[in-house]
Amino acid sequence: MPDDTNTDTKNVDTDYFDITELVERANARARTLNIGDLSVRAVRFYIQRGLFTKGLMVNQLPDVRQRSLTHKGNQRFFTDDDVATLVNIKGQLDAGKTVADLGGREIRESSRPSHDDDLSVRKLLFTELNSSMISDEIVLSSIDSSISTPRVEKSWTVTLRSDVTLHGTGAAPSEDAVHELVRVVNSYFAPLAAAAMPADTGKLKIEIELADIAAPFNGGIVNSSDAEVTAGGGASARIWEVCGHDELGRERDKLAASGFRRLDPGTAVFTGAGRGTGIGFEGVIHAHGPRWISPYDKSGHTVSMHGEDEMLARTWRAVLAVADERGIPNLVTPAISSGIFGFPSPHVFEVAFRTLLDTATDVQVVRFRTISRRAFDQMIDALQRVRSTG
Repeated sequence: MPDDTNTDTKNVDTDYFDITELVERANARARTLNIGDLSVRAVRFYIQRGLFTKGLMVNQLPDVRQRSLTHKGNQRFFTDDDVATLVNIKGQLDAGKTVADLGGREIRESSRPSHDDDLSVRKLLFTELNSSMISDEIVLSSIDSSISTPRVEKSWTVTLRSDVTLHGTGAAPSEDAVHELVRVVNSYFAPLAAAAMPADTGKLKIEIELADIAAPFNGGIVNSSDAEVTAGGGASARIWEVCGHDELGRERDKLAASGFRRLDPGTAVFTGAGRGTGIGFEGVIHAHGPRWISPYDKSGHTVSMHGEDEMLARTWRAVLAVADERGIPNLVTPAISSGIFGFPSPHVFEVAFRTLLDTATDVQVVRFRTISRRAFDQMIDALQRVRSTG
Protein backbone atom coordinates (compact mmCIF):
# COMPACT_ATOMS: atom_id res chain seq x y z
CA MET A 1 0.00 0.00 0.00
CA PRO A 2 1.45 3.43 -0.87
CA ASP A 3 2.57 5.91 1.77
CA ASP A 4 2.52 9.69 1.33
CA THR A 5 6.14 10.86 1.32
CA ASN A 6 7.41 13.43 3.81
CA THR A 7 9.23 16.32 2.15
CA ASP A 8 12.06 16.18 4.71
CA THR A 9 13.52 13.37 2.63
CA LYS A 10 12.86 15.09 -0.71
CA ASN A 11 15.51 17.04 -2.59
CA VAL A 12 14.50 20.66 -3.16
CA ASP A 13 15.36 20.22 -6.86
CA THR A 14 12.64 17.58 -7.28
CA ASP A 15 10.03 18.50 -9.87
CA TYR A 16 6.54 18.71 -8.38
CA PHE A 17 3.37 18.87 -10.49
CA ASP A 18 -0.40 18.54 -10.16
CA ILE A 19 -2.62 15.58 -11.04
CA THR A 20 -3.31 16.85 -14.57
CA GLU A 21 0.38 16.95 -15.44
CA LEU A 22 0.85 13.61 -13.65
CA VAL A 23 -1.62 12.03 -16.07
CA GLU A 24 0.01 13.70 -19.08
CA ARG A 25 3.49 12.45 -18.12
CA ALA A 26 2.19 8.98 -17.29
CA ASN A 27 0.39 8.70 -20.63
CA ALA A 28 3.51 9.80 -22.52
CA ARG A 29 5.48 7.02 -20.81
CA ALA A 30 2.66 4.47 -21.10
CA ARG A 31 2.42 4.93 -24.88
CA THR A 32 6.08 3.92 -25.26
CA LEU A 33 5.22 0.69 -23.44
CA ASN A 34 2.00 0.02 -25.38
CA ILE A 35 -0.06 0.58 -22.23
CA GLY A 36 -3.53 2.14 -22.45
CA ASP A 37 -4.16 5.80 -21.62
CA LEU A 38 -4.91 6.98 -18.09
CA SER A 39 -7.28 9.71 -16.96
CA VAL A 40 -7.61 11.84 -13.83
CA ARG A 41 -10.69 9.80 -12.97
CA ALA A 42 -8.65 6.58 -13.15
CA VAL A 43 -5.95 8.03 -10.87
CA ARG A 44 -8.55 9.02 -8.30
CA PHE A 45 -9.99 5.53 -8.52
CA TYR A 46 -6.54 4.08 -7.75
CA ILE A 47 -6.21 6.47 -4.80
CA GLN A 48 -9.65 5.51 -3.50
CA ARG A 49 -8.74 1.84 -3.66
CA GLY A 50 -5.43 2.41 -1.89
CA LEU A 51 -3.29 1.51 -4.90
CA PHE A 52 -1.69 4.92 -5.34
CA THR A 53 -0.47 7.80 -3.20
CA LYS A 54 -2.69 10.79 -2.49
CA GLY A 55 0.28 13.02 -3.29
CA LEU A 56 1.72 15.88 -1.26
CA MET A 57 -0.29 18.77 0.15
CA VAL A 58 0.93 22.30 -0.43
CA ASN A 59 2.34 22.60 3.08
CA GLN A 60 4.39 19.44 2.49
CA LEU A 61 6.27 20.96 -0.45
CA PRO A 62 9.68 22.62 -0.06
CA ASP A 63 9.38 26.31 0.86
CA VAL A 64 10.75 27.46 -2.49
CA ARG A 65 8.05 25.50 -4.33
CA GLN A 66 5.30 26.79 -2.02
CA ARG A 67 6.33 30.39 -2.72
CA SER A 68 6.09 29.80 -6.47
CA LEU A 69 2.39 28.86 -6.32
CA THR A 70 -0.06 31.52 -7.49
CA HIS A 71 -2.64 30.35 -4.98
CA LYS A 72 -2.69 27.77 -2.24
CA GLY A 73 -5.71 25.51 -2.40
CA ASN A 74 -6.38 21.84 -1.77
CA GLN A 75 -4.26 20.63 -4.67
CA ARG A 76 -2.04 17.57 -4.36
CA PHE A 77 1.38 17.34 -5.98
CA PHE A 78 3.35 14.44 -7.42
CA THR A 79 6.84 13.56 -8.65
CA ASP A 80 8.43 11.53 -11.42
CA ASP A 81 8.63 8.58 -9.02
CA ASP A 82 4.84 8.69 -8.83
CA VAL A 83 4.68 8.68 -12.64
CA ALA A 84 6.64 5.42 -12.74
CA THR A 85 4.45 3.89 -10.03
CA LEU A 86 1.27 4.92 -11.82
CA VAL A 87 2.39 3.45 -15.15
CA ASN A 88 3.34 0.21 -13.37
CA ILE A 89 -0.12 -0.03 -11.78
CA LYS A 90 -1.83 0.60 -15.12
CA GLY A 91 0.37 -1.96 -16.85
CA GLN A 92 -0.41 -4.68 -14.31
CA LEU A 93 -4.15 -3.99 -14.46
CA ASP A 94 -4.05 -4.08 -18.28
CA ALA A 95 -2.24 -7.42 -18.03
CA GLY A 96 -5.14 -8.95 -16.12
CA LYS A 97 -4.27 -8.28 -12.49
CA THR A 98 -7.11 -7.25 -10.21
CA VAL A 99 -7.24 -4.49 -7.60
CA ALA A 100 -7.10 -7.17 -4.90
CA ASP A 101 -4.04 -8.77 -6.57
CA LEU A 102 -2.22 -5.45 -6.22
CA GLY A 103 -3.19 -5.06 -2.56
CA GLY A 104 -5.97 -2.54 -3.11
CA ARG A 105 -9.24 -2.25 -1.27
CA GLU A 106 -12.45 -3.61 -2.70
CA ILE A 107 -15.57 -1.46 -2.27
CA ARG A 108 -18.00 -3.14 0.03
CA GLU A 109 -21.38 -3.88 -1.41
CA SER A 110 -23.08 -2.11 1.48
CA SER A 111 -21.29 1.15 0.58
CA ARG A 112 -22.95 1.34 -2.82
CA PRO A 113 -26.15 3.37 -3.11
CA SER A 114 -29.27 1.26 -3.17
CA HIS A 115 -32.03 1.39 -5.74
CA ASP A 116 -34.21 3.01 -3.09
CA ASP A 117 -31.82 5.88 -2.43
CA ASP A 118 -33.68 8.89 -3.84
CA LEU A 119 -30.54 10.92 -4.45
CA SER A 120 -28.86 8.09 -6.38
CA VAL A 121 -31.72 7.19 -8.68
CA ARG A 122 -33.39 10.56 -9.20
CA LYS A 123 -32.53 13.58 -11.27
CA LEU A 124 -34.05 17.04 -11.37
CA LEU A 125 -34.32 19.02 -14.56
CA PHE A 126 -34.55 22.78 -14.03
CA THR A 127 -35.79 24.50 -17.18
CA GLU A 128 -35.18 28.21 -17.73
CA LEU A 129 -38.30 29.35 -19.61
CA ASN A 130 -38.87 31.97 -22.25
CA SER A 131 -41.60 34.47 -21.49
CA SER A 132 -43.93 32.75 -23.94
CA MET A 133 -44.12 29.60 -21.78
CA ILE A 134 -46.62 29.36 -18.96
CA SER A 135 -44.97 27.04 -16.42
CA ASP A 136 -41.77 25.46 -15.17
CA GLU A 137 -41.42 21.71 -15.19
CA ILE A 138 -39.63 19.49 -12.76
CA VAL A 139 -39.02 16.14 -14.38
CA LEU A 140 -37.97 13.24 -12.16
CA SER A 141 -36.56 10.11 -13.80
CA SER A 142 -33.86 7.51 -13.28
CA ILE A 143 -30.26 8.63 -13.76
CA ASP A 144 -29.13 5.09 -14.45
CA SER A 145 -30.48 3.96 -17.83
CA SER A 146 -29.80 0.34 -16.86
CA ILE A 147 -32.61 0.46 -14.26
CA SER A 148 -35.73 -0.97 -15.84
CA THR A 149 -38.78 1.30 -15.93
CA PRO A 150 -42.16 0.13 -14.62
CA ARG A 151 -44.99 -0.77 -16.97
CA VAL A 152 -47.02 2.35 -17.76
CA GLU A 153 -50.46 2.03 -16.23
CA LYS A 154 -51.75 5.59 -16.03
CA SER A 155 -50.65 9.20 -16.16
CA TRP A 156 -51.09 11.76 -13.41
CA THR A 157 -50.57 15.47 -12.72
CA VAL A 158 -49.80 17.18 -9.41
CA THR A 159 -49.81 20.96 -9.00
CA LEU A 160 -46.97 21.81 -6.62
CA ARG A 161 -47.33 25.57 -6.92
CA SER A 162 -49.33 27.94 -9.13
CA ASP A 163 -46.47 28.00 -11.63
CA VAL A 164 -45.03 24.48 -11.16
CA THR A 165 -46.74 21.27 -12.24
CA LEU A 166 -45.40 17.72 -11.99
CA HIS A 167 -46.44 15.21 -14.66
CA GLY A 168 -45.74 11.47 -14.52
CA THR A 169 -46.83 7.97 -15.38
CA GLY A 170 -47.29 4.83 -13.33
CA ALA A 171 -47.91 4.98 -9.60
CA ALA A 172 -48.72 8.48 -8.34
CA PRO A 173 -46.48 9.92 -5.58
CA SER A 174 -47.64 9.51 -1.99
CA GLU A 175 -48.89 12.44 0.06
CA ASP A 176 -45.59 12.58 1.96
CA ALA A 177 -43.68 12.64 -1.32
CA VAL A 178 -45.81 15.52 -2.60
CA HIS A 179 -45.17 17.50 0.60
CA GLU A 180 -41.41 16.95 0.15
CA LEU A 181 -41.58 18.02 -3.50
CA VAL A 182 -43.40 21.21 -2.52
CA ARG A 183 -40.64 21.94 0.00
CA VAL A 184 -37.94 21.39 -2.66
CA VAL A 185 -39.73 23.61 -5.18
CA ASN A 186 -40.18 26.46 -2.70
CA SER A 187 -36.56 26.14 -1.52
CA TYR A 188 -34.76 25.92 -4.87
CA PHE A 189 -36.96 27.23 -7.68
CA ALA A 190 -37.80 30.87 -8.26
CA PRO A 191 -41.45 31.79 -8.88
CA LEU A 192 -42.62 32.30 -12.44
CA ALA A 193 -42.21 36.07 -12.26
CA ALA A 194 -38.45 35.65 -11.90
CA ALA A 195 -37.96 32.50 -13.95
CA ALA A 196 -39.86 33.69 -17.00
CA MET A 197 -37.99 36.93 -17.65
CA PRO A 198 -37.09 36.87 -21.38
CA ALA A 199 -33.51 36.12 -22.40
CA ASP A 200 -31.63 38.99 -24.06
CA THR A 201 -31.43 36.94 -27.25
CA GLY A 202 -35.15 36.18 -27.09
CA LYS A 203 -34.39 32.59 -28.07
CA LEU A 204 -31.76 30.74 -26.02
CA LYS A 205 -33.01 28.62 -23.11
CA ILE A 206 -30.77 27.33 -20.32
CA GLU A 207 -31.50 23.99 -18.64
CA ILE A 208 -29.75 22.55 -15.58
CA GLU A 209 -29.76 18.81 -15.00
CA LEU A 210 -28.42 16.56 -12.27
CA ALA A 211 -27.24 13.73 -14.51
CA ASP A 212 -24.33 12.00 -16.24
CA ILE A 213 -22.78 14.37 -18.80
CA ALA A 214 -22.71 11.58 -21.39
CA ALA A 215 -26.31 10.38 -20.98
CA PRO A 216 -28.23 10.25 -24.30
CA PHE A 217 -28.99 13.66 -25.81
CA ASN A 218 -30.09 14.87 -29.23
CA GLY A 219 -27.63 17.60 -30.11
CA GLY A 220 -23.99 18.56 -29.74
CA ILE A 221 -21.94 17.84 -26.63
CA VAL A 222 -19.37 20.28 -25.29
CA ASN A 223 -16.08 18.92 -23.94
CA SER A 224 -13.96 21.02 -21.59
CA SER A 225 -10.67 20.32 -23.33
CA ASP A 226 -6.95 20.88 -22.99
CA ALA A 227 -4.78 22.46 -25.67
CA GLU A 228 -3.98 19.11 -27.32
CA VAL A 229 -7.61 17.90 -27.44
CA THR A 230 -6.85 14.82 -25.36
CA ALA A 231 -8.86 13.03 -22.70
CA GLY A 232 -8.85 14.93 -19.42
CA GLY A 233 -10.46 14.24 -16.07
CA GLY A 234 -13.99 14.51 -14.76
CA ALA A 235 -16.61 15.22 -17.42
CA SER A 236 -13.98 15.18 -20.19
CA ALA A 237 -12.88 11.66 -19.25
CA ARG A 238 -16.50 10.52 -19.29
CA ILE A 239 -17.13 12.02 -22.74
CA TRP A 240 -14.05 10.30 -24.19
CA GLU A 241 -15.09 7.04 -22.53
CA VAL A 242 -18.57 7.09 -24.07
CA CYS A 243 -17.60 8.44 -27.49
CA GLY A 244 -14.58 6.12 -27.64
CA HIS A 245 -10.89 6.93 -27.10
CA ASP A 246 -9.90 5.42 -30.43
CA GLU A 247 -12.73 7.12 -32.29
CA LEU A 248 -12.08 10.59 -30.85
CA GLY A 249 -8.37 10.01 -31.33
CA ARG A 250 -8.98 9.52 -35.04
CA GLU A 251 -11.09 12.69 -35.09
CA ARG A 252 -8.19 14.55 -33.50
CA ASP A 253 -5.85 13.13 -36.16
CA LYS A 254 -8.18 14.56 -38.83
CA LEU A 255 -7.80 17.97 -37.21
CA ALA A 256 -4.01 17.64 -37.28
CA ALA A 257 -4.12 16.63 -40.95
CA SER A 258 -6.08 19.80 -41.71
CA GLY A 259 -3.39 21.98 -40.11
CA PHE A 260 -4.68 22.17 -36.54
CA ARG A 261 -1.85 22.40 -33.98
CA ARG A 262 -3.28 23.32 -30.60
CA LEU A 263 -6.38 24.76 -28.98
CA ASP A 264 -5.68 28.14 -27.42
CA PRO A 265 -7.61 29.28 -24.32
CA GLY A 266 -10.83 30.99 -25.36
CA THR A 267 -11.27 28.93 -28.53
CA ALA A 268 -13.25 25.86 -29.58
CA VAL A 269 -13.09 23.26 -32.35
CA PHE A 270 -15.53 20.67 -33.72
CA THR A 271 -15.04 16.92 -34.22
CA GLY A 272 -17.31 13.98 -34.86
CA ALA A 273 -18.72 12.19 -31.83
CA GLY A 274 -17.46 8.66 -32.54
CA ARG A 275 -19.64 6.10 -30.78
CA GLY A 276 -21.59 8.98 -29.24
CA THR A 277 -23.60 9.32 -32.44
CA GLY A 278 -25.46 6.18 -31.35
CA ILE A 279 -26.96 8.03 -28.37
CA GLY A 280 -27.83 11.23 -30.20
CA PHE A 281 -24.64 13.32 -30.17
CA GLU A 282 -24.29 15.30 -33.42
CA GLY A 283 -20.66 16.09 -32.69
CA VAL A 284 -18.26 17.22 -29.98
CA ILE A 285 -17.30 20.87 -29.49
CA HIS A 286 -13.94 20.86 -27.70
CA ALA A 287 -13.55 24.16 -25.80
CA HIS A 288 -10.39 25.26 -23.99
CA GLY A 289 -11.36 27.47 -21.06
CA PRO A 290 -8.99 29.45 -18.83
CA ARG A 291 -7.45 28.37 -15.56
CA TRP A 292 -8.19 30.59 -12.55
CA ILE A 293 -4.95 32.07 -11.21
CA SER A 294 -6.28 35.13 -9.34
CA PRO A 295 -6.66 35.01 -5.55
CA TYR A 296 -9.97 33.85 -4.15
CA ASP A 297 -11.44 32.86 -0.83
CA LYS A 298 -14.15 30.47 0.27
CA SER A 299 -16.57 33.29 1.06
CA GLY A 300 -17.22 33.63 -2.66
CA HIS A 301 -15.72 37.13 -3.08
CA THR A 302 -13.82 36.67 -6.31
CA VAL A 303 -12.12 39.25 -8.50
CA SER A 304 -10.67 38.31 -11.89
CA MET A 305 -7.29 40.05 -11.85
CA HIS A 306 -5.76 38.27 -14.84
CA GLY A 307 -8.59 38.39 -17.36
CA GLU A 308 -10.07 35.00 -16.49
CA ASP A 309 -13.68 36.24 -16.70
CA GLU A 310 -13.29 37.67 -20.19
CA MET A 311 -11.39 34.59 -21.37
CA LEU A 312 -14.16 32.31 -20.08
CA ALA A 313 -16.79 34.49 -21.78
CA ARG A 314 -14.76 34.31 -24.99
CA THR A 315 -14.73 30.51 -24.68
CA TRP A 316 -18.52 30.34 -24.43
CA ARG A 317 -18.90 32.68 -27.41
CA ALA A 318 -16.58 30.39 -29.36
CA VAL A 319 -18.75 27.38 -28.45
CA LEU A 320 -21.86 29.15 -29.74
CA ALA A 321 -20.05 30.22 -32.92
CA VAL A 322 -19.01 26.63 -33.68
CA ALA A 323 -22.54 25.38 -33.00
CA ASP A 324 -23.97 28.06 -35.30
CA GLU A 325 -21.48 27.19 -38.02
CA ARG A 326 -22.49 23.53 -37.80
CA GLY A 327 -26.22 24.26 -37.52
CA ILE A 328 -26.54 22.59 -34.10
CA PRO A 329 -29.48 24.09 -32.15
CA ASN A 330 -29.16 22.07 -28.92
CA LEU A 331 -26.09 21.63 -26.71
CA VAL A 332 -25.35 19.65 -23.57
CA THR A 333 -22.35 20.79 -21.59
CA PRO A 334 -20.39 20.71 -18.33
CA ALA A 335 -19.39 23.99 -16.69
CA ILE A 336 -16.23 24.90 -18.60
CA SER A 337 -13.22 25.81 -16.39
CA SER A 338 -14.80 24.45 -13.20
CA GLY A 339 -13.19 21.53 -11.38
CA ILE A 340 -9.44 21.11 -11.87
CA PHE A 341 -9.21 24.36 -13.86
CA GLY A 342 -9.84 26.09 -10.53
CA PHE A 343 -12.51 28.62 -11.52
CA PRO A 344 -14.40 29.34 -8.28
CA SER A 345 -18.07 28.47 -8.05
CA PRO A 346 -20.69 29.82 -8.23
CA HIS A 347 -18.81 32.59 -10.07
CA VAL A 348 -17.96 30.26 -12.96
CA PHE A 349 -21.66 29.55 -13.51
CA GLU A 350 -22.66 33.23 -13.45
CA VAL A 351 -20.08 34.13 -16.11
CA ALA A 352 -21.30 31.26 -18.29
CA PHE A 353 -25.02 32.08 -17.97
CA ARG A 354 -24.55 35.81 -18.48
CA THR A 355 -22.46 35.24 -21.61
CA LEU A 356 -24.89 32.74 -23.11
CA LEU A 357 -27.88 35.03 -22.55
CA ASP A 358 -26.06 38.11 -23.87
CA THR A 359 -24.73 36.52 -27.08
CA ALA A 360 -26.67 36.56 -30.35
CA THR A 361 -26.91 32.97 -31.57
CA ASP A 362 -29.13 30.47 -33.36
CA VAL A 363 -28.61 27.95 -30.54
CA GLN A 364 -31.94 27.35 -28.82
CA VAL A 365 -31.08 25.15 -25.80
CA VAL A 366 -27.94 24.84 -23.67
CA ARG A 367 -28.33 22.11 -21.05
CA PHE A 368 -25.80 22.09 -18.21
CA ARG A 369 -25.22 18.71 -16.57
CA THR A 370 -23.48 17.87 -13.32
CA ILE A 371 -23.37 14.85 -11.02
CA SER A 372 -22.75 17.09 -8.00
CA ARG A 373 -25.87 18.04 -6.03
CA ARG A 374 -23.98 21.03 -4.59
CA ALA A 375 -23.04 22.30 -8.06
CA PHE A 376 -26.61 21.66 -9.26
CA ASP A 377 -28.05 23.83 -6.48
CA GLN A 378 -25.42 26.53 -7.08
CA MET A 379 -26.23 26.62 -10.80
CA ILE A 380 -29.93 27.17 -10.13
CA ASP A 381 -29.19 30.00 -7.69
CA ALA A 382 -26.65 31.55 -10.08
CA LEU A 383 -29.09 31.48 -12.99
CA GLN A 384 -31.75 33.20 -10.92
CA ARG A 385 -29.27 35.93 -9.88
CA VAL A 386 -28.19 36.51 -13.48
CA ARG A 387 -31.77 36.78 -14.68
CA SER A 388 -32.86 39.03 -11.80
CA THR A 389 -29.99 41.48 -12.42
CA GLY A 390 -30.48 41.51 -16.19
